[in-house]
Formats: sequence, structure tokens, C-alpha cells
Amino acid sequence: MCFVGAFVAGAISLALGWQHPYWAMVSAVVPVVGASTSGQLIRGSHRVLGTLIGLIVAILLFGWQPQGLLLVLILVALQAGTELVVLRNYAAALLFLTPLTVGMGLLNGPVPVLPLVIDRGLETVVGVAVAAVLILATHRVRHPKPIVG
Repeated sequence: MCFVGAFVAGAISLALGWQHPYWAMVSAVVPVVGASTSGQLIRGSHRVLGTLIGLIVAILLFGWQPQGLLLVLILVALQAGTELVVLRNYAAALLFLTPLTVGMGLLNGPVPVLPLVIDRGLETVVGVAVAAVLILATHRVRHPKPIVG
């Protein structure tokens, strides 16, 4: 399911001409690691919600185009925040991880932040939507009812 989800999400992203198809691909794989269908769908919703809130954080942090050492220090702080909370709460980790990925796009020089934020949001939603369709479509195969008799 991981391969199919990543392939479909990446293909959709490429077909739409988006710049970061790997964001959609990763977002399609992340929910699949849940142990149950409900757990997978919850993880997918955490991915979307955490990313959307993280994009607001990214706009606040990078909208004024920090550069050089200050940019690097912000990225280091975001990486540390991700590492501190990722094991406890995945959605909270995305509040750090999402701005980190957007901020890394600024390392080569100042670029408009809004297109990066929009790309990240759209590609995350597409990837999670692909995963949700696959999870629901394969639920009966992955969790068959026991034969009584």
C-alpha cells in the first residue's frame, strides 16, 4: 500500500505541475503505518491538521525573509522542537517539522514564502486523501471477518 500510495500521490502532483511531488508522496505513506484503519485515518488527519497549523507558523517565521545565521538558528530550533515532541505527539511535531521543511527551501536565498506554503498544504492534502482512499478501499482485505462455523 505504501508503494501504491506514494506512486499515485506523486503522479497526481506531477500531473498538476507542482514543484514538490515528494511532499505528496510522503503524506500518502505516513498514515499507512497505523495499526488499524481508524488509527491510520487519525494519523492522516493529524498530518493534515498539524501541517496546516505548521504553515501558519512558517508564514510567521519566514514571511519577513530571515537570512544567514539567523535562518540557520531558526531551522536548528525547529529541528530540536521536532525531535523533542515527535514520539509523544505526531501532530504537535508537525508544528515544528512543517516550518522546518518550508524554511529549508529558503537556504539557497530569499524566495517568496507563500508559494512554498501553498505547495506544502496542497500536496499534503492530496497525499493524505490518496492514503485515505487506499486505506478505506483495502479495509476488508486487511481486516477480514473471521469465518464462523
